[in-house]
Amino acid sequence: MSTASCDPQEVWGYIQSLERLGTRLGLERVTGLVHALGDPQRAYRSIHVVGTNGKTSTTRFISALLERHGLRVGSYVSPHLVSLAERQMVDSVPMTDADFCALVQRVRAAATEVEAQLSPGETLTQFEVLTAAALLYFKEQRCDVAVIEAGLGGRLDATAVIHSDVQVVTSIGMEHTELLGDTLSAILREKAAVIPESGKTAAGYLTPEIRAELREICATRGAEAHFLDDDIIILGEPRGDSFDVFGLRGCYTDLRLSVLGSYQRANAALAVAAAELFLDRELDHEPTRRALLETKVPGRLEVISTQPLCIFDGSHNPSGMAVTMRSLEQILERRRLIAVVSILGDKDALGMLELLAPQCDIVFATENSSPRSLRADELAEIVSGIDDGPEVFVDPDPRSAMVSAYRLASSNQVVLVTGSLALISDLKRSLG
Repeated sequence: MSTASCDPQEVWGYIQSLERLGTRLGLERVTGLVHALGDPQRAYRSIHVVGTNGKTSTTRFISALLERHGLRVGSYVSPHLVSLAERQMVDSVPMTDADFCALVQRVRAAATEVEAQLSPGETLTQFEVLTAAALLYFKEQRCDVAVIEAGLGGRLDATAVIHSDVQVVTSIGMEHTELLGDTLSAILREKAAVIPESGKTAAGYLTPEIRAELREICATRGAEAHFLDDDIIILGEPRGDSFDVFGLRGCYTDLRLSVLGSYQRANAALAVAAAELFLDRELDHEPTRRALLETKVPGRLEVISTQPLCIFDGSHNPSGMAVTMRSLEQILERRRLIAVVSILGDKDALGMLELLAPQCDIVFATENSSPRSLRADELAEIVSGIDDGPEVFVDPDPRSAMVSAYRLASSNQVVLVTGSLALISDLKRSLG
């Protein structure tokens, strides 16, 4: 891939200049863009991963499983933590910044032509351009399959331009209610819109009502529907080192994960089922064990240091925070937290903090580089309003807040950095 005429700063500026969501949701713009690029998404098969939480982990697990079974696998995740190049991987290896820059330059040329045909004032969004770039990259890398994580919802998400062989619904929770609907049922319908006629769907833990509704949606489309705790069973002690999965085609024993969090077992089991549906057979056992053990998920209960123990976790909604706190309970018996927290203004900050604060001795309220970040003093005010809440310090500089947390942490305390992937991204950049 040629990088001769690529100016990284200029490309970054172009991407940053693009609107995040645009003037309206819809597939017309991105459909025009991928068509201008030769419809690269038709060059390989695909798996579509939608849901509220667990999408990135599940995408990485599926990709690793298919790689270990001899396929060349592209995977697309969002958001990134340090570089936009991280979002698109082939065989779990991210693009280089130089290759990413050159790729976006070529997509930009096609985007300019497409925008000339749009209504006045309407432009392609950032996610549409990045999605088209990823789909083109997977074609040029001669991938056999691409595992694609949806960005927002499903029905009108830019990733919906693919025609997937397998669809994965990780979880359904309240998120982006202004765009997806203000009930779990409405949010499910938006995400389940990616399931085509005769699709093959694997779903994670859902409430009985949502499970029944998804089963009905699949039935009306003649699609298969398989669920955790129904067709896909996980066996194992929560605090044990290993677990077993009874999948759709086989039983896989003595599975181990290197990523923290008991919830990752559910993501791994869902990935096993998705790989079985895609390959239409039982998986090979030893490659399956290696794939799951070797999968890394940056920014999700990621151990950054051990003295003091510091964990980065990008939970950014109440359901995600609830899972994180349950996982920390099992990992950190009788230890207390010093939390460094930043939350975006369009998230349910109170819902998240009501779960986090009772486990904390101290909370450092800070900010992140997103224009949507809550101000540190606003965040501190929410924490202070929680009954029997922790001591709160305000420091808008996340690096300074984290250094202070490090200095205060005793041997019986754990530093937890959480609330937003934007915060994790900022700290990874500043700390190198």
